[in-house]
Amino acid sequence: MAERWRQLVLGTKTDHTRDNFLWNMIGSALYALATIVLVRITRGAAGTGAGADFNIALKTGQILLTIGYFEIRPFQVTDVAGEYSFQEYYSFRFLTCGAMAASGVLFPWLKGESGVRFALFALLCLYKLMDGAADVYEGEFQKQGRMDLAGKSVAFRTLLSVGVYGAVVAATGNVVLSVCVMVLAAALGVLLFDAALIGAFARPKLCFDRERIRRLMGSTVLLFVGSILCLYIFNASAYAVDAVYQGADAASEDIRYIYACLFMPTSVIYLACGFVFKPILTTLAGYFAEGKRREFARLAVRLLGVAVLITAACLAGGALLGIPVLSVVYGYDLSGYLRELEILILGGGFNAASLILYYALTVMRRQRVILSLYGTVTAATLAVSTAAVRRWGLIGAAGSYCGLMALQTALFAGAAVWCYRRAEERKKKRQ
Repeated sequence: MAERWRQLVLGTKTDHTRDNFLWNMIGSALYALATIVLVRITRGAAGTGAGADFNIALKTGQILLTIGYFEIRPFQVTDVAGEYSFQEYYSFRFLTCGAMAASGVLFPWLKGESGVRFALFALLCLYKLMDGAADVYEGEFQKQGRMDLAGKSVAFRTLLSVGVYGAVVAATGNVVLSVCVMVLAAALGVLLFDAALIGAFARPKLCFDRERIRRLMGSTVLLFVGSILCLYIFNASAYAVDAVYQGADAASEDIRYIYACLFMPTSVIYLACGFVFKPILTTLAGYFAEGKRREFARLAVRLLGVAVLITAACLAGGALLGIPVLSVVYGYDLSGYLRELEILILGGGFNAASLILYYALTVMRRQRVILSLYGTVTAATLAVSTAAVRRWGLIGAAGSYCGLMALQTALFAGAAVWCYRRAEERKKKRQ
């Protein structure tokens, strides 16, 4: 039975180019939509305050997921020389996911959360942990040219877990119980899809060779720290809104929910660029490893051009339909917040561009440069985010997000050009 399932999903095609783009797009779109649906369902079942609490707990789970990921995936899929085996990536991910699970309890405890909010923080961290477990399998699928399987995995797990959550919360009205069941459904999705298919490409065996694990950790730890700073920068405005307006009165609860609604489209540009970029990340790495520097640079520039076009389309779409559509999707009248929405969309465009530049620097193996850049932007974030919300409210939150993303893009662009030129100079000296 298991073998028949594997053969059915793997198929018999030899050219997967079209499927790679299609399923990456489907999986990414469903993953992004899941956040909207989950928050909307929660608000409908338990009220606006519960929806805001669920949203901030889910964001925290996404941030803690960086511990589970340890930013191994970009390194793994660009490891075209086979520096590390799948067993080593798999074993290291086992350790990082264990650390993530512990952090899911430690973080809300240190933050002083209690009751339902503590349970939501811990359980939604476990829910996101399933993404971390699946990611190491999906990285191997992508490395082997089967990005379509990674997309199918995300789609399968998302539909299963969100569908189960929606059914249980509609029947019981109990958010915590529903999240518990959703975690179990996500775990089942990993077993039924990722674990069932990986045998066609690699052997998922734990092998804790201390020296090899230490070396792999050393290769990715700077990327990991940078990814934590990156997610903090991305979510800082939302955390500032949550801190300033939490529990003050009913109007403040509404403001937290409004910002969660307006912030959602910032992920759309990132995901849309991912539709194009993720399937060809291995190609980008191959160009650089083979010394095809011009092809590497041209491809990176084309991807930045795609980010610009998608951002322009989203700005136009947001101006025409953004507020009405978001009002319907979230079940809340967002009239009067178009300016904040457009600023956030622009910031999302800068974020997508900086991500492309980040991956270019990762391919060039400039981990120290990446960390120093994220550190610089984090310092700016700490200085402006909460202060902007306290002084100017939601427009301050949107403006601080957009400004920080613009700063991040400018720094990454300058660093990418400098590192590329250094690589070219070294190449000429060797010739």
